[in-house]
Amino acid sequence: MATIGVIGSGHIGATLAKQLIAAGNTVIMSNNHGPESLSGLIKELGPNAKAGTPAEAGKQPIVVLAVLRPGVADVVAQTPDWTDKIIIDATNELGPDTYTDPAYPGSELVAHLAPNAHVIKAFNTLFARYMTGQTAAGKRVLFYGGDDADSKQTAATLFEKMGYAPVDLGTLKEAGPMMEFGAPLSGTHFIQPDE
Repeated sequence: MATIGVIGSGHIGATLAKQLIAAGNTVIMSNNHGPESLSGLIKELGPNAKAGTPAEAGKQPIVVLAVLRPGVADVVAQTPDWTDKIIIDATNELGPDTYTDPAYPGSELVAHLAPNAHVIKAFNTLFARYMTGQTAAGKRVLFYGGDDADSKQTAATLFEKMGYAPVDLGTLKEAGPMMEFGAPLSGTHFIQPDE
């Protein structure tokens, strides 16, 4: 059992927290409104969840980033040392014309803001209501990308335990153009049938 930080408590953050707990992990939930704002969600998630600050969530070896894109720089800055941590970036730009920093599109911005972390881009092609992992028909396909092979393997193992069928699309630079909002894989919800 691992403790995983979740920064962001909206639909995506809450949905992923439930799946992480179901896969045998504990979670530290956080948002920019303070731990006291999470009491209802923590009660819903059960004893394997506790409320914290983004900095407390950021201390964990694996951190899920599920905030609105304008808040990324602020929450990343609240953790002073990202060295060797895995950041699973579920955030989305709203298209090339709205990139926070055109020099660093998509998850490349997160990697730039946390240069010593290992960023894994995942979950941003799925609508929150379809983040179901295992379904009656098979496993939900989960596209992901990243620049560090070991971290990608760790993430893929976690995704499998959450009930997904992970598909590696390569590096952040390779995966991003296929996964960003409006890209070919955006809003796709493929199923890998059970054998």
